[in-house]
Amino acid sequence: MQDRIDRLGEMVMAKLEIVWWNPEPVRYAPRRHSLGKGSQHTLYILQEFVSDGNLSHWETIADLEVLIGGMAA
Repeated sequence: MQDRIDRLGEMVMAKLEIVWWNPEPVRYAPRRHSLGKGSQHTLYILQEFVSDGNLSHWETIADLEVLIGGMAA
């Protein structure tokens, strides 16, 4: 969006317009997260429910392992 100057030299602000409307709203897949704790680490897992027509399953989209001990670990 960019301002412009009209014929009289006055500043005119650009207008926002909806040029396309999506009739089907965006649907977000359900997500779940879990924590697994061990003696020296914690594991955080984020999963998303994926449906492939006939098959549906939970797919891991992120996992993070946090180690105890800071920089020495």
